Amino acid sequence: MFRNIPHIITIIVMIEDKDIVFVTTTLYTKWLEYQGELVKRYFPESQHVIVDGTSNWPNSWFNWINQIKNLDAKYYVHLDEDFFIKSGYELRKAIQKLSTDDIDLLGVSDGFHHYRGANHVAINTFLMIGKLSDLKDMDFTNIKFNLTNNGWINDTDLKFSYEYLERYPFPGQSNGTNLEYEQEPYYAFMWKLKKTGKKFGYLYPHFDNHYKSTNPRISEESDDIGIHMWYTRTHESNMDVWGVPNKERYRRVEEFLKNDNIQ
Repeated sequence: MFRNIPHIITIIVMIEDKDIVFVTTTLYTKWLEYQGELVKRYFPESQHVIVDGTSNWPNSWFNWINQIKNLDAKYYVHLDEDFFIKSGYELRKAIQKLSTDDIDLLGVSDGFHHYRGANHVAINTFLMIGKLSDLKDMDFTNIKFNLTNNGWINDTDLKFSYEYLERYPFPGQSNGTNLEYEQEPYYAFMWKLKKTGKKFGYLYPHFDNHYKSTNPRISEESDDIGIHMWYTRTHESNMDVWGVPNKERYRRVEEFLKNDNIQ
C-alpha cells in the first residue's frame, strides 16, 4: 500500500524554487500586488519578473521572453495579473508534469471552456508553464501584426497548421473550437514552439460558480491550482459576467484574498 510514497516525495523535492521564474506582463492594477504576495508565499526563493504591458500592444506581450530567457532557472510560469495561486503544491505538481509527461508547454486551452471557443491547440497565457531552454533562440523583436477578419495575422510564416492537432483531453466543456481564427497575437509564440516539434499539455478548465472564474486543475477531480478572474480592465464595472456584475466578482475574490483563506 506504500509503494507510491517514494514517487510522491520525489515530486515534492525535485522542483526547487530556484528552478522556477515567474513572469507577469502587467497593466499595474491593484491585483498585481495580491498576486505577488502569493508568489512570495508559495515560492519564496523564486524570481518574479514584472514586465510593463501598458503600451505598444501587442508587441509588448513578447517582451517577457528576452527579459527571462537567460536567467538561471529551468522553468518559467507566465501569469496574467488576475491569476491568484491557490495551491503551491498543485502548481509544483503541474510544473513537474513537464518532466514526467515529456511536455514542453502546459496550461489551459484557448477553446472548449466557458470563456473561450478559440483555437483549442493554443494555450491561454493567464497560466502558462514552460521550459526556459525553449526560449533561448526566440526573438520576436521585429514581428508585426495586423488585426483582420481572421484575427491577429503576423508578418512571418508562423501560423496554425492542422499538423499541430493532437488529442485534446477535455472536449466536453462549454463553447467549442475555431481553428481558422487567430484570437490572440501570442498565438505566434505557440506556433513557433509547434513548428519546432514541441509538445503541449493541457490543464482542466474548472468553472468556479462563485467567482465565475476559470480555476485550472491538473485533472477534473484534483484541487484548484489557482483562480483566474478575466476582464481585469473592467474590474470596477457592472458588466454582466455569467449572471454576476464584474465588480461583484472582484469584490468576492478580494474578500477571499484579504481574509487570507488561500490554502
